Amino acid sequence: MPGIRELLAVVLGILLGIVLLAAPRTALQLSVLVGPNRRRRGDYGTDQPLPDRWTWIARGFGIACLAIAAFIAYQTYS
Repeated sequence: MPGIRELLAVVLGILLGIVLLAAPRTALQLSVLVGPNRRRRGDYGTDQPLPDRWTWIARGFGIACLAIAAFIAYQTYS
């Protein structure tokens, strides 16, 4: 019988995957993966843009999150 843990894993995996696919630059700017020095330099609005490679990596993680959530949902609810 599926429990609350499985349901939370599926829901959080889907939400994280959608956020990483829909707004990868925003997710990277909010994350700790970019590094602490990146956000502490310069004036407001003078941050350097993120490289395209980072956004594609974030999108890849979004696809992986959706795939894992789908796998958990399939194993639990089928």
